[in-house]
Amino acid sequence: MGSSEGSAPAREAAGSSVLKKGLELYAQEDYEAAAKLFQKAISSCSCQIHGGMLLDSNEDILTGIENNQLKEVLSTLTPRSKRCDKQVHIRALDSLIATYEMLFKLDKCLNLAVGMVNLAPREPKVYLRLGKILRLKSKQTLAYHMYRQGIELVERKNPDHSLLPKLRAQRDRVATLAAFDPITKFPIELVRMTFEFLDFKTLCRCLRVSKAWNNILTKSNTLRDLWHVQTYKLTQRTHPGIRRMLPTFKAYNKYGKNALRELSIDGLSHFLQWCKFSQVMEISQQLKVLKLREPRGSFELESLPPKLRLPQLINLSLGYGVRPRPQVLEQLITACGSSLEELSVFELPHCARVASDQVPWYPGWVKLEKLKVVRLAYPNYELRVDPVPNLRGIIELAPNVEEAWIDNLTYSSKLLMAKWPKLQNIFIGNCARLCTGVGEGDVEGGYNEHMRELHFEGRSVQSRFILPQLRRLERLSILLHTPLTTSEFETIVRPSIESGTLRELDIRPFPVHMLFGSLFKIVIPDWFRSESLTYLSITGLTVENLCQYKQCDEGLLTLVSRFPNLRSIDISNEQFSDALLAKFIQRGVKIIYHRAKQSKADLQEWAATHYNAQVISRPPPHLPSMHPDRQRFFNDHLQFSNTELP
Repeated sequence: MGSSEGSAPAREAAGSSVLKKGLELYAQEDYEAAAKLFQKAISSCSCQIHGGMLLDSNEDILTGIENNQLKEVLSTLTPRSKRCDKQVHIRALDSLIATYEMLFKLDKCLNLAVGMVNLAPREPKVYLRLGKILRLKSKQTLAYHMYRQGIELVERKNPDHSLLPKLRAQRDRVATLAAFDPITKFPIELVRMTFEFLDFKTLCRCLRVSKAWNNILTKSNTLRDLWHVQTYKLTQRTHPGIRRMLPTFKAYNKYGKNALRELSIDGLSHFLQWCKFSQVMEISQQLKVLKLREPRGSFELESLPPKLRLPQLINLSLGYGVRPRPQVLEQLITACGSSLEELSVFELPHCARVASDQVPWYPGWVKLEKLKVVRLAYPNYELRVDPVPNLRGIIELAPNVEEAWIDNLTYSSKLLMAKWPKLQNIFIGNCARLCTGVGEGDVEGGYNEHMRELHFEGRSVQSRFILPQLRRLERLSILLHTPLTTSEFETIVRPSIESGTLRELDIRPFPVHMLFGSLFKIVIPDWFRSESLTYLSITGLTVENLCQYKQCDEGLLTLVSRFPNLRSIDISNEQFSDALLAKFIQRGVKIIYHRAKQSKADLQEWAATHYNAQVISRPPPHLPSMHPDRQRFFNDHLQFSNTELP
């Protein structure tokens, strides 16, 4: 026993001598010989841990570093009796790794360096060497985690160690290069909240970021509802591989547990080029919202599964360019008739079975008791060969409509109000035809006094309806070929202005004769003022040659001052000076819409810099007449003059 204890210092002295000779050979760049001496020095350590460390646990240690659990892993891997912190052992192992580094044996270096962590987890040199090897192998993030956890382990035993500042410096240096993946670190609830801000196209691209992202997005029950809403926007130039469309669509549905709730396809012909509409519907029978568009032109829906059921569908929109066959439309309506709340068909098909406008459309339709919003338009290119459908059929089928959008259809205003007593919002397009047939005058009823929105296009007000007395309007837009008279304007606008409910007023052209008398004196009626109005259109002055008079600017400023909470103004292509528009902005207007040809870049920059306001060269997007699915009718039929065109 005594000889064994007495031999330990001798072994360490011999090891120190061998280490010194090895360092000399290393300095002389004789790396092979130096490596043999370093290995001999390691074996001479009194700890008797041959090989210097337990290498079988290296993968566990690297995993512990990556998961910020190095301390826990080390405590379970190796007992203290299998560790050594003698400087000769540590220096010899450190030098051996440096030698292999010079020989470009980085994999062997990494193996030894990780084992050195297992051998002496409280020694700073261990982490300095392992950090360098990880950085050489381009594992910057892993190096950062290793430095941070190594510092914590060293500080617990030696808080004043001379190498701690160097360790901290290395940590800070590599921190700027480390790439953190929050998706794999954050709680899944926080990950879900983050991905909810992404559109569907970006969400699909996230699948290709990494395997970790793909697994989280496709296999987590918490994130599966992200795939319940799918939006495809496919153009002629940019669309995914159409041959893979159906398998891809099925895969996305699988991620959401085959519970697709909302499907929007803009570019239907591309989408259906390699799959059938019937296949899409068979996969999507839990839909609540279905929206289809075809921006390239008319696309005809031809087939559906014979016994299709969409018991949860509440919103069906067949937008611009999508034209269903009569049987397909009837089948769609029948499949969701018990749940449908919003229906939009912008290219109604011609139905040969309808022989008279007294017969409801498509007799096979179910009763649409829950339908509250209906938007219907008939394609103008059919007018030459087909009779324009009558609105009577849908009125009979859907008694509880609250919002109606009518274009290119024959209608009766009295019948609308008699059969739709809950109607609060109506848009009547320029192509809609007022029915004046026999018997229409016998129908009792008038405009619902609780109407909230009225939007109308036509040649004159008198040609369409009796001037209403509506006191609760919140939005009012009237687009005409000829301006309203002062009395017409007052009859339509004054009740809701005085009641304080009107928020948006869009009369085109604006009755400018209400502003200026015959001698260009300002004659704005006293009642035309409100604190509730936030949007106003001002058009028609240029065509009347009024913009050239000084009184014009004064009258417009007086007009704007009548509405202290006015935030948006549309001037269309009126020739107003930038100085006048700047005064509008100074009085509180935040958005000015215009379609003038001349640039307003200077005014835009000034407004944004000084008043956080915008000068936008496009029409107001919220106007019903600017509905994107109405493009065909807007281009072909709304032949207003240039100054009156919205």
